[in-house]
Amino acid sequence: MSTKTLIAGLLGGIVFFLLGFLIWGFLMKDTMTNCSGCMRPEEEMNIALGIVSNLLYGIFLAWVLSKFPGVNSFSSGLQNGALFMLLLALALDLGLYVYSTMFTSITCVLIDIVINVVMGGVVGGVIGWWLGRK
Repeated sequence: MSTKTLIAGLLGGIVFFLLGFLIWGFLMKDTMTNCSGCMRPEEEMNIALGIVSNLLYGIFLAWVLSKFPGVNSFSSGLQNGALFMLLLALALDLGLYVYSTMFTSITCVLIDIVINVVMGGVVGGVIGWWLGRK
C-alpha cells in the first residue's frame, strides 16, 4: 500500500467517524435505538475502539478504491464508494437481519443501508479527491 493510499484511508477514516457521529449520534439516534435489539448503552461504548474501527474502514475503502481504474476525483470516488458500500451494506445487513437480532425490521435494514451508501459515497469522494492529487 502506497503512502498516498494510506493517507487517503486515514482521511477517509476521519470522515467516517465525523459523519457517523453526526448521523448515528445525533440525526438518527432515536430511530436506530428503536431499530436494534442489541445496542450497547452510550455510557458503555468504547469511543477509542470506535475511532480505530472507522480508521480501518477508511483504510480498507481507500485500498479498494485505489485498485479501481479512474478513481481520481471527488466525483469518481463518490460513485465508486457509494456502490462499494451499497454492496457491502446489503450483504452485511441482510445477513444480520436474517441470522441475528441486530435489526428489528426490514425497514431498519433499509435505513441502515441508505445511510451507509451516503457515508460511503462521501468518504469515497474524499478518498478519490486525495488519490487524484498530483
